[in-house]
Amino acid sequence: MRFKEWERFLQPLSNRPALAAFFCSVLFLASAKYPIYGIAFVPVLLLSLYAFPRFPRRASLAVLIFFALRMGATSWIFAHPSEENPFKTPTENLGFVESVMDREEGVAVIIRSESGRFRLSKKQPPFPSPGDSIRFQAKWFPVEPPTVPGGFDSPKWLRGQGLSGFGKLESFSVLSHRFVFEKFFSGFRHFLKNYFSRYLPAAESGLLIGLLAGDRSQIPDALQNGFKRAGIVHVLAISGFHVVLLSEMILLLLKATRIPHRIARICAILFMLLYAPAAGGSLAVFRAVFMFSVVQIGLLFERKADSLNALGVALVLLCAFNPEVIWNVGFQLSASATAGIIAYGKRNPLILQSEVLRKNKIWICFENYVLSAVWITWVATAFTAPFLIWSFHSLSPISIVGNICVVPLVSLGMQAGLFALLLPIPATASLFCEAAGFLFRLSAFLVAQISSFSIASVTAGPLPVWVLLILGTILLSLGSFKNNSCARRIILLGILIFGCYFTYQTFLPKARPEWSVAVLDVGQGDCIVVKSPSGNVYLVDAGVNTGKRNVAKDKIIPYLQEEGIWMLKGILITHPDLDHFSGASVLLQEFPVENLWIQECSRFADKPEWKNVLATAQKLGVVIQDLKRGMIFRETFYTSPQKRETWNMRVIHPDPFYCGETNSQSISMRIEGIGGSMLLTGDLTKEGEQTILQTDIPLKSDVLKLGHHGSKTSSSVAFLEAVNPDIAIASNGRKNRFRHPHKEVVNRLDSLKIPLLNTSEKGSVFVRFNANGYQVQTSL
Repeated sequence: MRFKEWERFLQPLSNRPALAAFFCSVLFLASAKYPIYGIAFVPVLLLSLYAFPRFPRRASLAVLIFFALRMGATSWIFAHPSEENPFKTPTENLGFVESVMDREEGVAVIIRSESGRFRLSKKQPPFPSPGDSIRFQAKWFPVEPPTVPGGFDSPKWLRGQGLSGFGKLESFSVLSHRFVFEKFFSGFRHFLKNYFSRYLPAAESGLLIGLLAGDRSQIPDALQNGFKRAGIVHVLAISGFHVVLLSEMILLLLKATRIPHRIARICAILFMLLYAPAAGGSLAVFRAVFMFSVVQIGLLFERKADSLNALGVALVLLCAFNPEVIWNVGFQLSASATAGIIAYGKRNPLILQSEVLRKNKIWICFENYVLSAVWITWVATAFTAPFLIWSFHSLSPISIVGNICVVPLVSLGMQAGLFALLLPIPATASLFCEAAGFLFRLSAFLVAQISSFSIASVTAGPLPVWVLLILGTILLSLGSFKNNSCARRIILLGILIFGCYFTYQTFLPKARPEWSVAVLDVGQGDCIVVKSPSGNVYLVDAGVNTGKRNVAKDKIIPYLQEEGIWMLKGILITHPDLDHFSGASVLLQEFPVENLWIQECSRFADKPEWKNVLATAQKLGVVIQDLKRGMIFRETFYTSPQKRETWNMRVIHPDPFYCGETNSQSISMRIEGIGGSMLLTGDLTKEGEQTILQTDIPLKSDVLKLGHHGSKTSSSVAFLEAVNPDIAIASNGRKNRFRHPHKEVVNRLDSLKIPLLNTSEKGSVFVRFNANGYQVQTSL
């Protein structure tokens, strides 16, 4: 590869000093934090600096020196960090209120004290105000790593928010007060809430306030989840879309007053710089406001600003304030989507150059409002895909539909709301709010229809970082594919590496067959994920909800996506008790499921929640099948050309001809395959165990999932002796009111020298079976 080709390849950066500086900064900061990647990044950085012309090189070096000095100063200041744990401090403390954010129930208060920054919730008034110095009493929530892979990671979230801990504000007293700008911004958000609530219902008013002020506390959870599943949740977060719309309207109104254009631009810049913190001050908002300011400053000096260079300026400024933002997923998504749209937005291959069509007004409208929207959505999705796969392990295939159908409606509704705000005459404001309300209702209806498809959100990944880096490099190189041999080599090499990687991933399971069982920590309930040697995934029970939080959304679906599982062969509900099926309805709606397996007697269970599960499955066309003793799920595979292995998941209970007590009729299964065996018993009681013992079914298993969470009504000595497991697993919640596993059961296990793994102590339990036997791991 000739160096001249490398210089030509870097020309888009060479012509944009700010973007070049940001590119070099990312390589430098990533190498400093993860030295292993510095092996690849540092040579690229040095070659890029050498290839840049003088001014971009000097600009990049200046920025790199700044970051090096900043990192050195930070390391020196924090050379001896405080080891004080905020959760060990007294519950009574002194602090300063930085901000108060409205929530669905009460407020969230950000407090800075000597121990750090904390987020405390309070449901009932009185509430503190920004600028208050207070003496407060708090109840701290534990900060623990997730016990289910893919679940909410509170330590990581706290680091990303710059917080030391979170909890509940029990009481406080104000010692003094001083003015802070946040008090003004908070007052602005409350003004908007009171203003629009006079003209619109709560849900539509909440949506409008979320669009204008970044406060989503009043938007119904169902609507937010719908936007998320439809792949257009970015519409609800104030970002470039909103800033561009608002800034253009402000400029238009200022110019309409006939004041000089230069003064109008200066006023617009100042207004947007004030608007950014008032709207919540997210990274996406500041990025868009900085870009707008750079462009307007360029026009003040009669110089047309380059959009990509303006993006570079905005990103360098954000990183200069806090270099850690490059690891913030919101920053990554905002920057990558904006860069992709600017670089490729006008290279739409869907636009035809036919002179006949170019004269047709209908075709022009179709190009502008449909084809352009499709292309922009594809570009934004492609450039954000590596970050979405890394952070969320999911993509939304039908986001194009949402961007075409919903985003324009939300945009018009937001404009109507702005006009209602800027023209506060009651009759006029009411008219504009009526229009906004109609558009928002139509948007909500379309979102509900789009998000109802199970493929609205699909699993993608997880993929190693190096694979995603190659994917990103290919995307960045596509624009130069025709004109640059260096770009062509990079793309072809990347595709070759992709092919080798995915070929390896495809044939590895066949060369080294294995199966696994994961007993997830879902509290006082059951949820077990069984993965067969061929890759089929079975979910045995669907957990229990905690308060308003649905276990499927919080734990089960994130775990499935974390493991790269994109479809369930079936959901098996051992019996119709809430602690075993609470997440089933949401799973059926939001995750591809082929079958629902139940016991025959459960069809007659008179429980509204259970009836809803069955109705949901029927509505979605999911096959509902009864399981009974003797049924087998079987797979065959080869561990070598001559050796054939069988994997069986055999139903050993219940009896198909008898309906008894619900727990006693729990579906029980014995799974056997390469490496060992495992017995799953649901909430099976001693009566059910006795029924099984009266048959000639072989029960000896390496691992036993205890019946009924370790209740004393299960796990009889006779049954434990028949199974004779090496390990027993109990699935129960921390400090549960039933005190499971019961002391009697623990004593029985101890007497038989059977070790017990308890999800309330060890977190999720993972058992992997392969040619070397079985291996057990826990999340804690």
